[in-house]
Amino acid sequence: MPVDSPAPFRCTDRVRWADVDLVGIMRFSAVTRFLEMAEQELLRAAGLPYAFIFDAPDVWMPRRHLSVDYLAPARIDDLLHMVMWVSRLGDSSLTLTMELRQDDGRVVATVTMVVVCVSVEGFTKRPLPRIVRDSLAPFVCSDDEARRAP
Repeated sequence: MPVDSPAPFRCTDRVRWADVDLVGIMRFSAVTRFLEMAEQELLRAAGLPYAFIFDAPDVWMPRRHLSVDYLAPARIDDLLHMVMWVSRLGDSSLTLTMELRQDDGRVVATVTMVVVCVSVEGFTKRPLPRIVRDSLAPFVCSDDEARRAP
């Protein structure tokens, strides 16, 4: 599939009651809920729903690394925009980057997650399947390209 202009994936969700502490500010751990939602929706948009990945008979794609920078508070009922892109597509791993943004564009948090491809038998590194590489190609952007995208 040719890629004319890769762009980040976007989706939205609200800060929910379960996401906040006693004063109504989003807890640090709630960012992972937004990350998982954005990842699942990105994969669905790429034609790789979780069911497809879980049914793959010979590979797993566990998370290897996660880092989060918390930059601004979000409060209960805030609408947050998840902007996610593939910032690196390696031979056996991929790096997903996400910015969690307020309506006014203020960045609440930036997240980087590395996912690796391993064999089910032996849990040893293996190349990313071609279908994963091809399906995610439209979302491969540099950080600068993703942040400049409308």
